[in-house]
Amino acid sequence: MASSTAGKPVIDRTAFEAYTQLRAIAKKYNVEDKLEVPQLVLVGETSTGKSMLVQNFLRFPCSFSQTGVATRCPVAYRLVYNPTLPIGELRIIRPRGITAPQLANYLEKLMKRIQEECSATGGFRLEPEWIEIESAEYTDFEILDLPGLVGGDKVAENRKAVEKIAEAFVRNPRFSIVLLKETTQITDNSHGARVIDELCKKQISSDSSLSARPNYQENMITIHTKFDSFMLNFTNGTAVNNEMSKQL
Repeated sequence: MASSTAGKPVIDRTAFEAYTQLRAIAKKYNVEDKLEVPQLVLVGETSTGKSMLVQNFLRFPCSFSQTGVATRCPVAYRLVYNPTLPIGELRIIRPRGITAPQLANYLEKLMKRIQEECSATGGFRLEPEWIEIESAEYTDFEILDLPGLVGGDKVAENRKAVEKIAEAFVRNPRFSIVLLKETTQITDNSHGARVIDELCKKQISSDSSLSARPNYQENMITIHTKFDSFMLNFTNGTAVNNEMSKQL
């Protein structure tokens, strides 16, 4: 995986350290629930590796993509620091009654149900599904995994549904954006990159409460995935670096 940023870093080190200190003060006075935690929204075309990135954040297998079931709603993972838990132990707070190994199966069944129940909106749901997990190894953090963006007239209904979902979050200034794209795609020709640019900059929004976000790139990082496939097209590292420099 390779990554690039446009403008300033997504999370400034000084700001993050200040947040850590603020959290300690909030804990001291028992007002931790009043803090707004850092929030990331993961966007990209289907099969760009969003699920694997989520797993890296969560530190346990939770992907259901290998079953052929698509993500049908935003999945909001809230990671909560709990120093009382033993190192290596995870506790799922929401939804109740499931363990970490059961999460992938839970999400797979949920997506199948949404596909059936939300046929009027293309089989997609705008409302996020919240997953709250505690660990002594987490930092307070929220990760929003969106359904993959799709193109083409044959799936116009699906495209409209997932773009409406994406718009609701990428235009929200509270979220930093993480765009995933395959390394073989030129950035300017990436469908996902073009869609996010259009959704953030257009003046008329599906949600009137969200104004345009013309400076969204100042709060976005691009992660290039499937780097191994990209490298097969070149004979040495110098050629790879030269081509990558054209895309970043």
